[in-house]
Amino acid sequence: MNGQAMRIVGVGLAALAGLALIIAAVLLFVRSDDTAPVRIIAPEATAIPATAVSEVKVQVSGEVMFPGVYRVDADYRVIDAVAAAGGLGRKADISGINLSRRVQDEAHYHIPAIGEQPPIPQSQRQNQRRESVSVGAELIDLNTATADELEALPGIGPSLAEAIVSYRNDNGPFDSVDEVDNVPDIGTMTLDAIRPLVTVSGSR
Repeated sequence: MNGQAMRIVGVGLAALAGLALIIAAVLLFVRSDDTAPVRIIAPEATAIPATAVSEVKVQVSGEVMFPGVYRVDADYRVIDAVAAAGGLGRKADISGINLSRRVQDEAHYHIPAIGEQPPIPQSQRQNQRRESVSVGAELIDLNTATADELEALPGIGPSLAEAIVSYRNDNGPFDSVDEVDNVPDIGTMTLDAIRPLVTVSGSR
């Protein structure tokens, strides 16, 4: 091999060596990039919609500007329900009312006028009537008593009282206390409870 050929071979080998170095550097760079630490980006916080506040219905009556039934937030106080009804009237007496009490669904809030006696709940009225019967008042006459008077008896509500009056109107006066058992929905227990408190008169 002459000198010129030797030079060509040397240049080729040098070129190959240079190319090998370049490839090795590229591979090293790629591998080092693969092992580079990974940056974790947290997702941006998104606003969570607030749960809708539940609502209730209340009745406001008495000395307010606009009595009626109102739909209000469940966390309202009595004073807020009064405000929903237009506010207090000029004659309102709130001395006996807890305006800071939280409202309840289906509740009735009555604002009395000055000098007005607060209404007695129906359940309390019935208890008062029953107490008056139990302490020795006159016996209730099944043949003449009104529906309201019959409601004073234990176990007799508005529907049974009306049923007794209807039966009496359709069939005539009761001949005996036991005959009231013929009225629909009056059972033995109810009859036994009212037996000492009732009587019959003007029977056929």
